Amino acid sequence: MEGLEVPNVLKSLIDATGKEQKLLTSTARLMAPQAFVNQGEGEGWKIAQRARNDLEAFADEWKGLAERKTYIEMEEAQIMEQIDTTQLKADQLSELVTAIGQLEIFQRDDIHAKLDEITDKLESIEIKYRNDIDEYRLPETAVAAIHPLFRQAMEEWEPLKDPTYLVSNLRRLQPLLRKTKSETAQRSSTSPYETMIYTLWLPRVRSALLNDWDVFEPAPATSLIVAWKELLPPFVYANVLDQLVVPKLTNGLKQWKPRSSSSRRHNSSSSSNSSRFPWWLFTWLQYLDDRHTNPKQPTGLLSDAKRKFRVVLDKWDLSKGLIPGIELWRDALGSEFDPCLRNHLLPRLGRHLRDSFEVNPQDQDLAPLEDVLKWSPFFKSNVSALLLVAEFFPKWHTILYIWLTNDPNYEEVAEWFSWWRSQIPANLNDLSIVDDEWNKALRTMDLASQLGDRAAEELPPPTTTAATTTAAAAAADLTATSTKASSIPVVEPPAPARKQKVVEEVAFKDILESWCLEQGLIMLPLREAHPLNGQPLFRLTASATGKGGVVVFLQGDVVWVQNKKAKETWEPMGLEDGLVERAEGR
Repeated sequence: MEGLEVPNVLKSLIDATGKEQKLLTSTARLMAPQAFVNQGEGEGWKIAQRARNDLEAFADEWKGLAERKTYIEMEEAQIMEQIDTTQLKADQLSELVTAIGQLEIFQRDDIHAKLDEITDKLESIEIKYRNDIDEYRLPETAVAAIHPLFRQAMEEWEPLKDPTYLVSNLRRLQPLLRKTKSETAQRSSTSPYETMIYTLWLPRVRSALLNDWDVFEPAPATSLIVAWKELLPPFVYANVLDQLVVPKLTNGLKQWKPRSSSSRRHNSSSSSNSSRFPWWLFTWLQYLDDRHTNPKQPTGLLSDAKRKFRVVLDKWDLSKGLIPGIELWRDALGSEFDPCLRNHLLPRLGRHLRDSFEVNPQDQDLAPLEDVLKWSPFFKSNVSALLLVAEFFPKWHTILYIWLTNDPNYEEVAEWFSWWRSQIPANLNDLSIVDDEWNKALRTMDLASQLGDRAAEELPPPTTTAATTTAAAAAADLTATSTKASSIPVVEPPAPARKQKVVEEVAFKDILESWCLEQGLIMLPLREAHPLNGQPLFRLTASATGKGGVVVFLQGDVVWVQNKKAKETWEPMGLEDGLVERAEGR
């Protein structure tokens, strides 16, 4: 045994039981692994065995004491280390207490200067005790230190005039004030910082947004949101948008009247026609969630704006050109933009050409045609071309026929033809459907020159009634995918007895049926077809008996309604109040 010393007196065994003392053995031999030499039952053997047992017990006790000594030494080292650590912590806490005590001492009286001082001191504390922030509960200490000053500052603050007030101070203190994500997940209650923002900052901002903010001037409020977004707890940020901003925007959208220049006050940077465009609303879209930025949602700001846009399209004076901000409307509404134009503007463009435009070689007014052509960039080229074929060329061919049958000057006719061709945009003239109309005119002019004086009697008049109906229906289909000349169908006057077979747009029929259900209308198939285009006919009525109402057919995504007085006349209509009134017999 390492360290075990056996006294000399125990190193030999003496048998003193007899008359003479005899040396039995040494301890070295006694503790050897082999058995004692004398294995008999003699007294000497018993003495040796007892001695061996005593020595083994002595060795075991020694081993235990040695292990106990090692443990005590290790425990002593740990205690000394703990003492050193505790002393270090005590010194550190003493310094921290001193530093926190300094938070109450200010060199200046100005509230903002005090906040700058306390920010510097807290920032120094955060840097020095960064690894012990949670242990020393420094976030609570920091909030307690700035709370009185922050409350006083909020009482004097005007959020819309100075949106960045105290932002730099709080941004510097975010590592100290904001709890970590892990803490956020573990705790259901708000942190001291979150409570301070909710109880002091939010009421001040709520008052400013509700009472002082002009919704038609978004800049002050958006500047406030941008400056504070990263500093606000998520639930406070959501509260500001959902409870303060969105209701004001919704109310502003209700008050916004596209035709009234006095519906809003605009600054010098906005255009004089900006009252017709809700730029103030679109400014907010980047800060709102999908509920308000997706026009396909049943409710929300952009859904409400889409309904307003439909009203603008229904009432817009086409002679005033494009609607201000139309490109931004297109960007905001996305895929919903084309259906709005298709259902609300395209029928009006057709009626505008039909009712307001006349071909007059002596005193030509191009304004109605120009009003329509201004909108061509917002439609596919073939749609604009079909609109011209439906509404412009029938009138133009009629005047050409009248001219050619009344002693014409062919040089003047040729100049008139060239001038008119130059009035149509090149991208439309390049399409085969428009080019065919010009070629048709050239053939008519050539035939008239060959007939000479007989042209007045023998020149066949233009036949455009059926072509007009077909082209107008086709022009309403904005779902065409190609604008190449080869993909545009050529519209020819069909034979009177031949019906054109048109495939029904099942998807739009389903949309119309759903719309009728929403409006309380009934859609009944009549088991009849349009005499010219072969489209199936339906009756839309509000009567439970299925009578009355209006007769319609579907072409593309447009409803064509029969005129009750002139039943051969069909008018395109969108899914709007006017169609409901017609179905109700009003």
